[in-house]
Amino acid sequence: MNIVRNWKRVVSCGCLHSEYANQDAVAAVLLFVEQYKPEHRIFLGDCYDTTCLRSGAKGTQDENSPIDNDLKIGREFLYNFRPTVFTEGNHDARPRLLMNHSNTIIAEAAKSIYERMMQPLWDMNTIITPWDIFSFYELGGYKWMHGCLFSEQYLRDTANRFGNSVVAHAHRPGISKGVHIDSPTAYGVGTLMDPTKAKYAANRTSTLGWAPAMVWGEVCEDKANLNLHAWSRDEEEWRLPI
Repeated sequence: MNIVRNWKRVVSCGCLHSEYANQDAVAAVLLFVEQYKPEHRIFLGDCYDTTCLRSGAKGTQDENSPIDNDLKIGREFLYNFRPTVFTEGNHDARPRLLMNHSNTIIAEAAKSIYERMMQPLWDMNTIITPWDIFSFYELGGYKWMHGCLFSEQYLRDTANRFGNSVVAHAHRPGISKGVHIDSPTAYGVGTLMDPTKAKYAANRTSTLGWAPAMVWGEVCEDKANLNLHAWSRDEEEWRLPI
């Protein structure tokens, strides 16, 4: 018996980091979305950077980093990309976690910031998953999530731990098979940020592997046909895969 599957188009990217974004990469992804017209648009977290809220910011210049422009750029991207799914990243989660702070002023400020960050997603009825190892969005037999691993073998380890997956977080695009009986695959969508702006990682050799990318293809109820499209960091001609 032939069963007709309901295949739908999907595009996924992540790690914009707002003010650190590579605007040429952003423009390329948005143009692709406009032309490909995917039913599923999945953003895998770290839309914002929230530099001033990082745990080690106290006593450093990051503590005084303005947040208004961070929120403005991130919100503008969300309204343009219009994600159907948003998997929260560790940078996005910072204000949400501070909402339980023992200091009422800090807790209320964090709540205000988080609401401004999330408003575009609430406006668009976007599905949102929190940042933790137990939360992900399942589609086409894959787990779509921000991710939590960043070693040289982060994709292989992701496939071994979570099975078929699409993740961000490590900023290095790639594809890897897991060492398991069901041969899972993990895709890494790279980053939409400009690595040269990441001064905190300027002396880490792994930063040399950071590059913009996206995952695109088709999904049905339990299967996916996915492709990774990556550009070089200093791309001069932002060609699209179709």
